[in-house]
Amino acid sequence: MSTSELLVTPAQRDRAVEILQEMYADGRLTHLEFDSRLELALKARTRAELNGSFDGLLARPVPTYAPAAFTRPAPLQRYEGKGRGMGTISHWLGYPTFFVGPALIVATAGKDNPVIRKHAVEATNFQISALAVFTLLGIVTGITDGFTGFLFPLVGLVWFVLTGIGGLAAMLGSDFKYPFTLRLLK
Repeated sequence: MSTSELLVTPAQRDRAVEILQEMYADGRLTHLEFDSRLELALKARTRAELNGSFDGLLARPVPTYAPAAFTRPAPLQRYEGKGRGMGTISHWLGYPTFFVGPALIVATAGKDNPVIRKHAVEATNFQISALAVFTLLGIVTGITDGFTGFLFPLVGLVWFVLTGIGGLAAMLGSDFKYPFTLRLLK
């Protein structure tokens, strides 16, 4: 039995569909051609039939093995040395002082150490964004006669957890960025 007579696995068929989608996205296929080749790939029972859906597109047969190649994500950027402690404090100062504590660290220790400044600026931006969300939620709750007041504990929990994670990330030497943040300070 030759390799062209071997039956196609669902994983091989899925990989062929992925390749056709990439070719369509790259502009190598028109919409009509993509549809007809996709139909051929989905109906293919043997490798020869599956490779036929790529006729005229490639110089060599398409590898239909599965799974597709796996690439590892880039590791988190870590830094060593001074600044991790004050970076952690700048995040955690958001608990008692909102944005005031991190802003003071930007203005003082942040001038001398770029690591501290980066964390303090990130913490300040997040705390300002959180304060804006709390203020907006308060206004909306007043307008809706208290209807949206149930969101305060949820928003508060997200603020509390993210502030803690920011401090832990700084302590571990990680390059941390808060989600949902307006970056007003640079």
